[in-house]
Amino acid sequence: MNKNAECSTVTDIHHEIKVKADPERVRTALGSREALEAWHGGAVSDAGGGGWRFDFVNGPTFHWRIAPDTGENDVTWCCVDGPGDSVGTEAKFTFIPQTDGRTLVEFRHSGWPHAGGNFRKCNTHWAVLLHQLRQYVETGAAAPVFN
Repeated sequence: MNKNAECSTVTDIHHEIKVKADPERVRTALGSREALEAWHGGAVSDAGGGGWRFDFVNGPTFHWRIAPDTGENDVTWCCVDGPGDSVGTEAKFTFIPQTDGRTLVEFRHSGWPHAGGNFRKCNTHWAVLLHQLRQYVETGAAAPVFN
């Protein structure tokens, strides 16, 4: 094996969490400005063309395009504007009903060129965001991660 050979890799963020709600309630929390502001935070606005714009005080701006529905149990966002190497990445939420009435939310943020920089920050942020998503879906209480 050539020690000087470079391998091209793409890195993904993976998380999962179970939510005491049906998949449609989780989907709804990802699909309205009011709900997104309640658990995610930032100033959320319709970016036009089927997307969301997240503006944060003293922080970055993100523009996510919502991919056309690929099925009733998932939602996919494509980053079209954001800091660093986040542009071109894809965040996919998959909802799997469980026999106990909960929903397993599998999350994958894919397309990162490497595991440094913004990847590390986003990995941590998504873990916290998923917990807030669960709290919001289960209780209806607003507790945004980012204000």
